[in-house]
Amino acid sequence: MSRPLGTSEEFLLPHEVQLGDLFQFDRVWYPVKEMRTGTGGARVLHFDGHRPYVMSQAEIVARPNNLATQQGSLGRLLSP
Repeated sequence: MSRPLGTSEEFLLPHEVQLGDLFQFDRVWYPVKEMRTGTGGARVLHFDGHRPYVMSQAEIVARPNNLATQQGSLGRLLSP
């Protein structure tokens, strides 16, 4: 499934995730509504309409272009 229009795909570490970044679960994209610090550098991400998710390693995230002013330390995975 491709990323939503108006977003870029980035490979981010847990500490690089921002509110509004999109994660895909069961072929649906959910924006991060709230975050909490987890153990060992993990982040506990909260979404409307989906259970919390513990992000413990780098993952592909869809970032709305208005939030994509800074690239993650691992860089942009795909062109917008």
